[in-house]
Amino acid sequence: MADFTSANLEGANELLNDSLTKAKSLKDSLIAQHGADASDMKSAVESKVTDLKTSISNLIPELPSIPNVSAQGEFAALADIDISSAAGLEQYNTQVANISSQFGDAFKDKGLDLDSLASNIQAGGDVGDLIPNFQLPDGETIPIELPSNIAFPSIEGIKEKLESMPEFKIEIDSEELKNKAKEALDAIDKEKIKQETESKLTLV
Repeated sequence: MADFTSANLEGANELLNDSLTKAKSLKDSLIAQHGADASDMKSAVESKVTDLKTSISNLIPELPSIPNVSAQGEFAALADIDISSAAGLEQYNTQVANISSQFGDAFKDKGLDLDSLASNIQAGGDVGDLIPNFQLPDGETIPIELPSNIAFPSIEGIKEKLESMPEFKIEIDSEELKNKAKEALDAIDKEKIKQETESKLTLV
């Protein structure tokens, strides 16, 4: 096997060399600690493991962050185009063609006329109400449909105003309450007497 840590080797990579060197250092340290106390071995190799993890992480390139292409965003751009000029009309047609190439099949599957929608949006139609929330992830050719974006009002809602506060009146008939309490106590006494009588009969 080629020694990738050799200087000036064709195809050598500095980051790979660093990882291989740290991996060998960790291996040698583990062999040297063979038979040692576990806590001593841990202390000896812990920093080397951390170094190796960091070195290997450096080999992973940073992934580009490319947002999804939004159908609603593409349609929204149509509203800003002035089609009264030849240049504007050409820009409009180019944008519609671009939308069609990316989302045409998705709109067709939902039974929506893309050209008609484009005209409505250009005339001032609401994108959120007319256009499904199709998203085209980077590198993909088939759009996905996400739930509609949540809309937050920019104007505070109208507060309901009551002309007058209704009066809540609760009346308690004290005499009726006393009668109900007496009936309850009488029922308890009757049940108590009944149970005592049955108990005496059982003993006899």
